[in-house]
Amino acid sequence: MKKILFYLCGIYNGGTEIETLNLMKNLNKEKYELLYYYHDKQNSYNTMVQEYNKYANYVDISNDVKVDTVLYCTHALDDIELIKNISYKHSYFWFHYFWEDQERFLDIGLKRNYIDKVITVSEYAQKKIQAMPCLKNRENDVGIISNILDENEIIEKSKQNIPLERVDGLNLVTVARFAPIKGYHRVKQMIDILIQENINFKWYIVGKGNGEKEHNEVVEMLKGYEKNVELVGHKSNPFPYMKNADYLVLMSDRETSGLVITEAKIIGTPCIVSNFEASYEQITDGENGFIIDKNNINEFKKRLPEVLQAKEKMREKLKNFKYCKKDILEKWEEIL
Repeated sequence: MKKILFYLCGIYNGGTEIETLNLMKNLNKEKYELLYYYHDKQNSYNTMVQEYNKYANYVDISNDVKVDTVLYCTHALDDIELIKNISYKHSYFWFHYFWEDQERFLDIGLKRNYIDKVITVSEYAQKKIQAMPCLKNRENDVGIISNILDENEIIEKSKQNIPLERVDGLNLVTVARFAPIKGYHRVKQMIDILIQENINFKWYIVGKGNGEKEHNEVVEMLKGYEKNVELVGHKSNPFPYMKNADYLVLMSDRETSGLVITEAKIIGTPCIVSNFEASYEQITDGENGFIIDKNNINEFKKRLPEVLQAKEKMREKLKNFKYCKKDILEKWEEIL
């Protein structure tokens, strides 16, 4: 049985941690013994840690650890010296976000031979990583494996009976942690546009901040909109909110691949997203959603008639969306 060690900085409720949990759930437990490590105990979510414990065992890397494969799911700069305590045959950096620390760790990890290869989740990310100086002449060491999701579980969870208000007009949902990178200032601008245009709308916001400061900033930003906007906090099952909506809205500064966009498409809900680079790999503008210039939110105002008219047509088109978890799992099997 092969031992796989997942390394994380902390276990929050972002896409990286959810995606790691999804992979843990789907790997064959008869073939792999799953271990995990994280150092940020203070800010991690206990409920998410409990979920990890269902599929993997925590291991302390301050002691010597011997495994077959290390999968760095986030940067390891805070524990860079402790990595020497891990003996392994293969190591991969599962690159999700272009944070400065992620790129620094990739550079250091390659130079110190802590990282054999890089796995990312989109063509945009692959090309950008391949262009980094630390990967000169190593472009073939950067591969793509799309986000892994359990489409059947998502569909079943979306059927959970939750009393949610719907209005004649526009029903929206945002599922994202409270952080500046998620573009909640753009959400506020869009809310103002809808009010100015006298649109009847209901907007559910599903999420919370990793820290008190970030959380309170978003709460304060959206204060005064209670008639139309409901902050429901973090939900272990956000899918009924997505199913209830005409559109999922994600206004991020950047995403290597929006996990929540694929989840929404599986449920059959079209999306309104900002024009982060990878958005064009997930959304065909005007067909299964709308891509709005993140530097010009007035574009949303111009396209409101389209948004209002296209919601049913787009939902009908999404009935043809196919997601195949089996193909993604086979790619993981190849490298593990």
